[in-house]
Amino acid sequence: MPFHLAPYLAKSVPGVGVLGALVGGAAALAKNVRLLKEKRITNTEAAIDTGKETVGAGLATALSAVAATAVGGGLVVSLGTALVAGVAAKYAWDRGVDLVEKELNRGKAANGASDEDILRDELA
Repeated sequence: MPFHLAPYLAKSVPGVGVLGALVGGAAALAKNVRLLKEKRITNTEAAIDTGKETVGAGLATALSAVAATAVGGGLVVSLGTALVAGVAAKYAWDRGVDLVEKELNRGKAANGASDEDILRDELA
């Protein structure tokens, strides 16, 4: 008896998120393989970017499924809701990751800046 992955994952929000992560991760990996071949990024950079994109795509997909289900409506309303929620979730994820990376690169302890100072600088 064959196992049907997509219908199995579509039964729950976490499953939908996993499916989104698989698709988003595959797209990120394809992009990073090309960049690796062109020697524009290192293996470490490719792995980190692929991981970030995989998680972000999974979260965005899961949130878009929740939003579309909560709003209901017809096909157009559901698709529009899913699109807006997915874009918003991915944007928030990317922005959060950028803030964390900047803080790590800056070396918060080395410059003695408080969390409030760092946040104020990033939001300015």
